[in-house]
Amino acid sequence: METDTKSKRKKVSLACVFCRRSHMTCDEGRPCQRCLKRNIGSMCYDEPKSNSVKKVQSHEKRKHSSSSCSESSEEMTPTPTTLMNPLDNGGEVHILSEFIDDMSKRNDVQDQFFLTAADPKDGNLEDRLNEVINAKYQAGFLKPYNYVSGYARLQRYIEQHMSSDSRQRILNVMGTFRPTFRDVAQSLTDIDLILVEEAFERLLLDYDRVFSAMAIPACLWRRTGEIYKGNKEFADLINVPFDKLRDGQLCIYEIMAEDSSVNYWEKYGNIAFDPKQKAVLTTCLLNYQLQPDEELPKKKKSISMSCCFSFTVRRDKFNIPTAIIGNFLPIDS
Repeated sequence: METDTKSKRKKVSLACVFCRRSHMTCDEGRPCQRCLKRNIGSMCYDEPKSNSVKKVQSHEKRKHSSSSCSESSEEMTPTPTTLMNPLDNGGEVHILSEFIDDMSKRNDVQDQFFLTAADPKDGNLEDRLNEVINAKYQAGFLKPYNYVSGYARLQRYIEQHMSSDSRQRILNVMGTFRPTFRDVAQSLTDIDLILVEEAFERLLLDYDRVFSAMAIPACLWRRTGEIYKGNKEFADLINVPFDKLRDGQLCIYEIMAEDSSVNYWEKYGNIAFDPKQKAVLTTCLLNYQLQPDEELPKKKKSISMSCCFSFTVRRDKFNIPTAIIGNFLPIDS
């Protein structure tokens, strides 16, 4: 009986952070078998023992020592400089203590997210997802996308690379749908905006599989034009590295000819808030992206390539366009 009790206590003392807080039996393996079965082996670790008592004692000792040194200093040389020094009377210890407390709070919030993601409360799928997203937001791992910077980038581009007529046509389109976007966005809470961004991340994962199975050049971009996903066929078509078709390094309007870019924004503006229309079929001119010190291949007559172009608008639950998926079929001239 005593042997069983000792072995159980030994397992508890070696429990990982998830088994310890769930009051479940753990083992000596890292990752442990319970974490492996729950597909969270990468997050399995031993929780360090708390040294809070030692920290408090050390803090009090340092504070007392600093205070006594300050008092003796004042008795020996009571100069104005000594009296005005903010680091005397334990000030330095107080600042360091506040910094350590702040860092501890941040670590606690992040640990809470990992625990919530690994072991959410019982309930339906939507409730559990909201719980995990809320914890992720509180930990600072998930933030709403800054569309203001995206529109600012578009405005800089059209001012530097387009004629005044084309620039005015695009700005007219922007003037029709941006106020509606702004009104809807202002009515949403931070968590709503987080859910929208989470839905966009899921969409990227879905199109990872779709694009890998497609032989037609295709890419996905945000409503402000930043490309966040593409397939190898599209990278080869416009002559850019595959890794550049992600995280907004390129914008769809930057690789289109000026007239095609204006045509796209006008057609997009016509269906942006019409839920009955999702897809548009048109044509466009894509610009072959020449790399530094690279010449145009002999088989290409021009830097511009004519394509049959279709794009589909994907909307979130608030009926705001969150992503546009474009397919490009080159037309042989």
